[in-house]
Amino acid sequence: MIQMPMQAAAKGAPLAQAFRPAAPAPLASAQADPRHLLDEALVRLRGAEPAAPVLDALADGLRWLRNTAAPTAWQRSVAALRAHPLLALLHENPFARRGYRKPRGYAGDAPMLDMLYRGEAALENEQVSALGLTLFRRDIAAPAAAAARVRLATIAGRIDQAAEARPNPHVLALGCGHLREAELSKAVQAGQIGRFVALDQDAASLAMVQMEHAARGIETLHRSPKATFDGTLPRGGFDLIYATTLYDDLTDRLAHTVTAACFALLRPGGRLVVLNADRDMADAGYLEACCDWVRFLRDAPGVMRLAHGIPPAETALCRVIQGGHRETQMLEIIRRGERA
Repeated sequence: MIQMPMQAAAKGAPLAQAFRPAAPAPLASAQADPRHLLDEALVRLRGAEPAAPVLDALADGLRWLRNTAAPTAWQRSVAALRAHPLLALLHENPFARRGYRKPRGYAGDAPMLDMLYRGEAALENEQVSALGLTLFRRDIAAPAAAAARVRLATIAGRIDQAAEARPNPHVLALGCGHLREAELSKAVQAGQIGRFVALDQDAASLAMVQMEHAARGIETLHRSPKATFDGTLPRGGFDLIYATTLYDDLTDRLAHTVTAACFALLRPGGRLVVLNADRDMADAGYLEACCDWVRFLRDAPGVMRLAHGIPPAETALCRVIQGGHRETQMLEIIRRGERA
């Protein structure tokens, strides 16, 4: 069992540093007991210490536990936090609270992502305590939030590139949410997209897209990702297909199927762009334990494996690069052939 060091952490010292043993137990036998970590965070928050460094240290400790403990031990750590009085304080943060309560049935819905994208402007209808606001400000300044905003800018850039490469390109957005990247795209704002299909299985998200973008001719499609391979969409019909956050929610098997199906939907010269949270994202343990936001995280080789089965002879490019931020991987595939 992982033990707390005998010496107590000095007030203000990093919780994670105090919590880590000098020599971690082997993965197979590690049994994480986070109670000392949680108790210390609770004491410091109740003592009115600055909330952001306390939460940073808590997230760091949870990250270490998630990365070193056996899966069953990590789930026991999650259960311990869920039963701890610290959770009620953490849920004064509207971001963590929404993820945990899942008003639409899942964490990471479009309003929750809007909090990362738009910060305090997304809290217009939220009742937030002083502590909750401080915790929220920490979350929207964290690497995971910065990476989310970079994703939008990256995709907006790819939309604009598609419009530069071909007049009036056809674009498909998978798991579109509120389609916030369209607000950043010069091509969308200038009406330079020929056909833009926004696909999502959340009807409330699509209603927002219709309200905000119908005047620009953006179509909404209320379907799951299976629409990419069940004949709903035309083969060879798109110049750009992209997924900003969808792959974080797909199993390897479904992600592999959707990737191959999307490639078949591309026109010659068309591009598929997939963004995925990196396997070593800093707040993964915190988001799972405190927000109940569990995602399929992948490193670069894991993302590249999603493209296996696509014939190399049919691709002009197939690569995985950093998606503009160290916490995001990006798969980019271009179909071989000249644009008409």
